[in-house]
Amino acid sequence: MSQPAWPPPPRRRLWLMRHGSVAYFGPGASQSFGEAVLTDEGCRQADAAGAFLASRPIDHVITSGLARAEQTALRVKPGIQARVDPRWREIEPGDWNPTRGPDPSRLGEVLAMLGPGLTPESRFFGGESFGSLHDRVGRALSDLLADTAWAEALVVAHSVALRSALLHCLGGPLDGICRIEQDAGCLNLVESAAGGPPLVRLVNHTPPDAGKHHLRLSSLEELVSQALGHLPAPKTP
Repeated sequence: MSQPAWPPPPRRRLWLMRHGSVAYFGPGASQSFGEAVLTDEGCRQADAAGAFLASRPIDHVITSGLARAEQTALRVKPGIQARVDPRWREIEPGDWNPTRGPDPSRLGEVLAMLGPGLTPESRFFGGESFGSLHDRVGRALSDLLADTAWAEALVVAHSVALRSALLHCLGGPLDGICRIEQDAGCLNLVESAAGGPPLVRLVNHTPPDAGKHHLRLSSLEELVSQALGHLPAPKTP
């Protein structure tokens, strides 16, 4: 067999996954944002992602260290010991109380929390700034892509953190966070070749519902609906 005239560049594959569904408000909700754990639905989403990735030769798993990410990683790739990198943690909210929902008079403000109009100084519910999140996620992504110890890796992280990572890959502005959705349990695929920019090949793929037939709300809309009781808060396993 003759050799190809042009050998394509070898690319490594990086899967970026959002954790499965959790209950932030209502029955089964944790007392803090960082302690939230998977619901029954979240476990099903993680299992579906595990089945989707079962044939992939993933040799490296990284999580944010938060319980919901750890649980998801364990269900997706139970045979691999995950490494924790806290730079992949979700943006930290300031005013967070799972016993009460948002002020109905401020719903418009809450639903615009991810933009448009974000600046590095904008804060998530009065907590961490988006500039801080974008910087730490960018460093985590750069360090991971520079690490030659893996061939195909999986990062299990969070909605806003993953949007930030995708923007770094795409070279997009911080205010683009509001233009990318990350549904619970979704998968993104980024490929990396030495000396070249990241190649984004897949965004927000949800194995249990690839056609998005049952996914009509944005992440913030779902959060608000759960808080207001418009959606039943799922029970934890």
